[in-house]
Amino acid sequence: MIEWRVRTFNSLTPAEFYDVAFERIRTFVIAQQRIYQEIDKTDKVAKHILGYQDGRLVAYARVFTEQEHVTFGRVLTIPELRGQGLGRQLVAQIEAEIHTEFAGLPISIEAQIDKQQFYEKFGYEAAGDVFLFNSTPHIQMNKAAL
Repeated sequence: MIEWRVRTFNSLTPAEFYDVAFERIRTFVIAQQRIYQEIDKTDKVAKHILGYQDGRLVAYARVFTEQEHVTFGRVLTIPELRGQGLGRQLVAQIEAEIHTEFAGLPISIEAQIDKQQFYEKFGYEAAGDVFLFNSTPHIQMNKAAL
């Protein structure tokens, strides 16, 4: 069973911050072989969604506003548990947080191109051309307000 936590930057415990940094760097820098500033200024203004199982961070995303829409990113599930439906649970938590905190705002995300079909299952639609972000192909995807 997953224990879901939603935190602001200032309410993250030191242990939670470590867990988030560890898994984000493991996923987005090491596994994807991308060199970039993984921890950034957005972390200070985002809502952080953490999923814990047996005391271990197993899923994570951050949600924040940009201009006149809400977005989310740094979506991850740990490699050891992929393919077990955890990603679907995480998106449900992301969308619940958006509905609670950012109701009425449209959603626009920058999805890694290999995740496009995953997000389409939740009603996100691709818009525009593929572009590179931190050396990885991405596509903008949009969804109406929740």
